[in-house]
Amino acid sequence: MEVKILNERYNPLLKRKEIHVEFKLNGATISRKDCRDKLVALFNADKYCLIVDNIKQEFGMKKCKVYVKIYDSRDYVKKYEALHKLRKNFSKEELKNVFGIEEKEGEE
Repeated sequence: MEVKILNERYNPLLKRKEIHVEFKLNGATISRKDCRDKLVALFNADKYCLIVDNIKQEFGMKKCKVYVKIYDSRDYVKKYEALHKLRKNFSKEELKNVFGIEEKEGEE
């Protein structure tokens, strides 16, 4: 799997890097977890400060484009990211232990 950085910029207002990355794949679309693990290693970032916003792949293509946000600290992640994005990127245990977000039964 090959990783290519298409665009990278720092957003000082929201205290984060906004990065567009292209993955050249051998098989199926990359999972959000695998994508996060690769990018945490590539950018040497805290795994709880990196958010995979979206993954786009055209039908039949062996590459996908990923939009990633890397925050300066976990406090900014909790402050600026929507809850549904946090749910996509982290497990319930991580949300509870790292960010202090407890979900109630039936909350969706």
